[in-house]
Amino acid sequence: MKKVFIISSVLLCLAGSFYVVYNFLLLEESPQKEKIQEVFKEDSKDKEVSTNAERISRIADGDIKSLSLDESGKKIQYYNSSEKGFWLSFFDGSNKQRLSNDDFEGLKNAIIWNQNKKEALLEIGDSFYLYSFGNEKKFIKKTKALNWINFNQKIVYTYEDFSTGKKTLNVANPDGSNWKEIATVESDDINIAFIPGSAKASFWPKPDSFNESNVSIVSVGEVEIDKVGELKFGADYLWSNDGSKFLRSSVSQKGSSNLILESCEARTGKCENMNLPTIASKCAWSKNNKNIYCAAPINMGKNVVMPNDYLNNKFSSRDFFWKVNIENGKKEKVIDEKFIKEELDASDLLISPNEDFLFFINKKDGSLFRIII
Repeated sequence: MKKVFIISSVLLCLAGSFYVVYNFLLLEESPQKEKIQEVFKEDSKDKEVSTNAERISRIADGDIKSLSLDESGKKIQYYNSSEKGFWLSFFDGSNKQRLSNDDFEGLKNAIIWNQNKKEALLEIGDSFYLYSFGNEKKFIKKTKALNWINFNQKIVYTYEDFSTGKKTLNVANPDGSNWKEIATVESDDINIAFIPGSAKASFWPKPDSFNESNVSIVSVGEVEIDKVGELKFGADYLWSNDGSKFLRSSVSQKGSSNLILESCEARTGKCENMNLPTIASKCAWSKNNKNIYCAAPINMGKNVVMPNDYLNNKFSSRDFFWKVNIENGKKEKVIDEKFIKEELDASDLLISPNEDFLFFINKKDGSLFRIII
């Protein structure tokens, strides 16, 4: 009886195996297999969409300004005009901590922190103020351009003597005291940027598609100005974190919409085309200064004048995001555009120290976004 049971069991298993193989072979030739494969394909696609969709997220609402890392480099810090105060949070937007209650009525985008994040320069209306957490802002100067210089120990700014029409670049203590003229300039309507890792500052005319310009460099206590690079229409600049390089955006010809982005050596002024049509202010340098991350507009028509129309809010950008290795020019998408579900006009781009997150402010609604790189 036992042998009969064993033999029956073996025959049953063989019959079952034959049935499975038979159906599988039939399925090989049947439309049903295609349907099953489609199900698995769709399921895989859904998982891919879910994974990639989570890579980009809105982490703070409101009218966000002045995005930066905190002193430790492990959290993000920003000012929310809607909530009237500075905030600190983890990289995912959680554990929000209010740092201050400050209502800066008329605040422009410029909140320029010194290196230790203890003091900031605020641009309100046509004047600049010195601010530190918990303290009332102090008026510094009424000027069109102002920034840090000399490792943030001084400020540099423009001044126009209305009695003579003379326009100068001046240096002073952060509170505006003990000022001294260091150079004469043709225009006081300029951009000023400190050069990281140096006691120098750079300046250039506000980007204009109809005017050629290059970047000028000046040191504290010196009257001589060094000009770097070729003259370019609509030129704008962004220094690397160590001050050895800069990005230069420009247009190919006067009044054009054809943007060109280049990576340049500060010492020689030699530049390489990055083949990415965008402006320098829509980019950020990685900590090691080998990569740049940029938001590039895809909706520029032939009648758009860049960067004029963008800077004057006549044109709103719709951006895709790119990573470029400046050493070999290799370009790759930060995130596939199909996972970007809304129109984004990115400003204030910021890269986390480990190069694992890209933060930016969406100019369309002032909200703060994060992309997992």
